[in-house]
Amino acid sequence: MIALLTLLLVGPQALADDVEADDEFGFLEEGERNRAKVEADRAPSASIFLQEDDDAMPVWEAGDSGEPFEGIDDDLAEEDDIDMDIDPMNGDPIEDMVGLGPDMRRLTPLGDHFDLSVTRSPLGPLVVELPLLVARTPRDLVGDLWIVADFYVDGRKTGEARHFFTPASASEMSATYAWLKSTVPVSSPSGIAEVRVFSAPPGKKERLLFAKKAIFTN
Repeated sequence: MIALLTLLLVGPQALADDVEADDEFGFLEEGERNRAKVEADRAPSASIFLQEDDDAMPVWEAGDSGEPFEGIDDDLAEEDDIDMDIDPMNGDPIEDMVGLGPDMRRLTPLGDHFDLSVTRSPLGPLVVELPLLVARTPRDLVGDLWIVADFYVDGRKTGEARHFFTPASASEMSATYAWLKSTVPVSSPSGIAEVRVFSAPPGKKERLLFAKKAIFTN
């Protein structure tokens, strides 16, 4: 009789405890159900498509001998090969200037190679002009250099021009020139224009390279 009463008293309490325990962890079960529902509504994983394409994709493997990848046209691979033993800078830079001006092989820097010209400027006055070859390649200009031009008309000095060059002034792609140029004061229908060209390193005395003359008419 006592055992029966004990069972009746304890039973409802245990049942209540079980219900409370279920309620306490019920949110976990509900969360799992919601997660499963969301996963079901999602689009298929990208890995599915990758698995389908894996069968169609060829596998490229290099041979032990270092041959081109299997499946690549051998002729095409040979055409695309670059000969790394070729040094483009080993060629003669002077001979490479063909078509870029006069034949540099017969010209020496600072030499008398060009004619003095006297032309009418679009602005009106007569202009005396003389190009001077300073360097064929950067190797010709090993230090700083002054180029000085004195201009004369009928024996009277009428102007002077100075040009300063450094190794950085030398062109890599073509010859380097100094353009000696000045206007000519005209006081008669004709005359004689003259240019005297000098050169000198900085701080040194100038030395005469050559002189050029040209007859002009107004």
